Amino acid sequence: MKLTIALITLLALTGCAAEFNAFKSGVATHGAEAADQAVDVNLWALCEASSVGSIKRRFKTPEERASYNGICPDTLP
Repeated sequence: MKLTIALITLLALTGCAAEFNAFKSGVATHGAEAADQAVDVNLWALCEASSVGSIKRRFKTPEERASYNGICPDTLP
């Protein structure tokens, strides 16, 4: 009985391999899209929505301001 269940399970898993690969591919594609959107939102929040004062307080040294300007050009006074 256990051998029968194991064989049925093995057949079911090998028969579903194509569907599982399609599922993984879909998750990878949509996961990448979601990550891209998250980066876009964070860049907008950092470059466009932050106050000048908060940016100046966070990026104090010339090196830090240069790195900020590299990500958000023309936004730091």
